[in-house]
Amino acid sequence: MYATVDELRDYAGARVVTDDSPRLLARASELVDLHLLAAVYAVDAQGYPTDAEERDALRRATCAVVEWWGETGDPVGAAGQYSESQIGTVRLKRADPSVPSDIAPNAVRILTTAGLLTQAPHAPDRWVTGYGKPQ
Repeated sequence: MYATVDELRDYAGARVVTDDSPRLLARASELVDLHLLAAVYAVDAQGYPTDAEERDALRRATCAVVEWWGETGDPVGAAGQYSESQIGTVRLKRADPSVPSDIAPNAVRILTTAGLLTQAPHAPDRWVTGYGKPQ
Protein backbone atom coordinates (compact mmCIF):
# COMPACT_ATOMS: atom_id res chain seq x y z
CA MET A 1 0.00 0.00 0.00
CA TYR A 2 1.21 3.47 -0.85
CA ALA A 3 -0.57 5.25 2.03
CA THR A 4 -1.65 4.64 5.59
CA VAL A 5 -4.91 5.60 7.25
CA ASP A 6 -3.08 8.41 9.11
CA GLU A 7 -1.72 9.73 5.80
CA LEU A 8 -5.22 9.59 4.32
CA ARG A 9 -6.50 11.60 7.29
CA ASP A 10 -3.72 14.16 6.83
CA TYR A 11 -4.41 14.43 3.09
CA ALA A 12 -8.21 14.40 2.93
CA GLY A 13 -9.39 15.07 6.47
CA ALA A 14 -11.05 12.95 9.11
CA ARG A 15 -14.41 12.90 7.29
CA VAL A 16 -12.95 10.53 4.65
CA VAL A 17 -11.55 8.00 7.13
CA THR A 18 -13.83 5.05 7.91
CA ASP A 19 -13.43 1.53 9.26
CA ASP A 20 -13.10 0.44 5.62
CA SER A 21 -10.18 2.81 4.90
CA PRO A 22 -7.43 0.14 5.02
CA ARG A 23 -9.22 -1.91 2.36
CA LEU A 24 -9.93 1.18 0.24
CA LEU A 25 -6.28 2.25 0.45
CA ALA A 26 -5.20 -1.21 -0.70
CA ARG A 27 -7.61 -1.09 -3.68
CA ALA A 28 -6.55 2.49 -4.50
CA SER A 29 -2.89 1.42 -4.42
CA GLU A 30 -3.71 -1.35 -6.91
CA LEU A 31 -5.46 1.18 -9.14
CA VAL A 32 -2.50 3.56 -9.01
CA ASP A 33 -0.24 0.61 -9.92
CA LEU A 34 -2.44 -0.14 -12.93
CA HIS A 35 -1.93 3.39 -14.23
CA LEU A 36 1.84 3.14 -13.73
CA LEU A 37 2.39 0.11 -15.98
CA ALA A 38 4.60 2.09 -18.39
CA ALA A 39 6.26 4.28 -15.75
CA VAL A 40 9.99 3.92 -15.26
CA TYR A 41 11.46 4.68 -11.83
CA ALA A 42 13.94 3.12 -9.42
CA VAL A 43 12.47 0.90 -6.70
CA ASP A 44 13.69 -0.71 -3.50
CA ALA A 45 13.46 -4.40 -2.59
CA GLN A 46 9.76 -4.02 -1.68
CA GLY A 47 8.94 -2.35 -5.01
CA TYR A 48 8.48 1.16 -3.64
CA PRO A 49 10.13 4.14 -5.38
CA THR A 50 13.53 5.07 -3.99
CA ASP A 51 13.00 8.75 -4.83
CA ALA A 52 11.23 10.63 -2.01
CA GLU A 53 9.24 12.85 -4.41
CA GLU A 54 7.97 9.83 -6.34
CA ARG A 55 7.00 8.07 -3.07
CA ASP A 56 5.15 11.21 -2.02
CA ALA A 57 3.33 11.39 -5.37
CA LEU A 58 2.18 7.77 -5.05
CA ARG A 59 1.00 8.40 -1.49
CA ARG A 60 -0.93 11.54 -2.46
CA ALA A 61 -2.42 9.93 -5.59
CA THR A 62 -3.61 6.95 -3.55
CA CYS A 63 -5.22 9.26 -0.99
CA ALA A 64 -6.79 11.31 -3.80
CA VAL A 65 -8.42 8.16 -5.19
CA VAL A 66 -9.94 7.24 -1.81
CA GLU A 67 -11.10 10.82 -1.28
CA TRP A 68 -12.69 10.84 -4.77
CA TRP A 69 -14.47 7.56 -4.07
CA GLY A 70 -15.90 9.10 -0.91
CA GLU A 71 -17.11 12.18 -2.81
CA THR A 72 -18.58 10.31 -5.79
CA GLY A 73 -19.74 7.13 -4.06
CA ASP A 74 -18.40 5.31 -7.12
CA PRO A 75 -15.36 3.18 -6.18
CA VAL A 76 -15.51 1.12 -9.37
CA GLY A 77 -15.75 4.01 -11.85
CA ALA A 78 -19.04 2.79 -13.33
CA ALA A 79 -20.72 6.19 -13.27
CA GLY A 80 -17.83 7.77 -15.19
CA GLN A 81 -18.47 5.56 -18.22
CA TYR A 82 -21.26 7.83 -19.39
CA SER A 83 -21.27 11.59 -19.92
CA GLU A 84 -25.08 11.63 -20.25
CA SER A 85 -27.88 9.34 -19.22
CA GLN A 86 -31.64 9.44 -19.39
CA ILE A 87 -34.23 7.06 -17.99
CA GLY A 88 -37.32 7.80 -20.14
CA THR A 89 -36.70 6.28 -23.60
CA VAL A 90 -33.27 5.20 -22.32
CA ARG A 91 -30.57 7.47 -23.72
CA LEU A 92 -26.94 6.88 -22.73
CA LYS A 93 -23.92 8.67 -24.16
CA ARG A 94 -20.48 7.18 -23.56
CA ALA A 95 -17.86 9.37 -21.92
CA ASP A 96 -14.67 10.33 -23.75
CA PRO A 97 -12.60 7.11 -23.76
CA SER A 98 -9.33 9.07 -23.55
CA VAL A 99 -10.26 10.27 -20.05
CA PRO A 100 -9.90 7.51 -17.44
CA SER A 101 -13.16 7.05 -15.55
CA ASP A 102 -11.76 4.76 -12.89
CA ILE A 103 -9.23 7.08 -11.25
CA ALA A 104 -9.55 10.45 -9.54
CA PRO A 105 -8.68 13.45 -11.71
CA ASN A 106 -6.50 14.76 -8.86
CA ALA A 107 -4.58 11.48 -8.84
CA VAL A 108 -3.92 11.81 -12.58
CA ARG A 109 -2.70 15.38 -12.02
CA ILE A 110 -0.41 14.32 -9.16
CA LEU A 111 1.11 11.42 -11.10
CA THR A 112 1.53 13.48 -14.28
CA THR A 113 3.20 16.35 -12.41
CA ALA A 114 5.60 13.85 -10.80
CA GLY A 115 6.52 12.58 -14.27
CA LEU A 116 5.02 9.14 -13.63
CA LEU A 117 2.26 9.44 -16.26
CA THR A 118 3.15 10.65 -19.72
CA GLN A 119 1.70 10.62 -23.21
CA ALA A 120 5.02 9.77 -24.89
CA PRO A 121 7.09 6.60 -24.77
CA HIS A 122 9.97 6.65 -22.32
CA ALA A 123 13.19 4.73 -22.73
CA PRO A 124 15.68 5.11 -19.89
CA ASP A 125 19.33 5.73 -20.78
CA ARG A 126 18.68 5.80 -24.53
CA TRP A 127 16.59 7.59 -27.13
CA VAL A 128 13.76 5.90 -28.98
CA THR A 129 13.92 6.39 -32.75
CA GLY A 130 11.37 8.99 -33.80
CA TYR A 131 11.11 10.55 -30.33
CA GLY A 132 13.25 13.03 -28.49
CA LYS A 133 16.76 13.79 -29.67
CA PRO A 134 17.50 12.99 -33.33
CA GLN A 135 19.86 10.07 -33.91
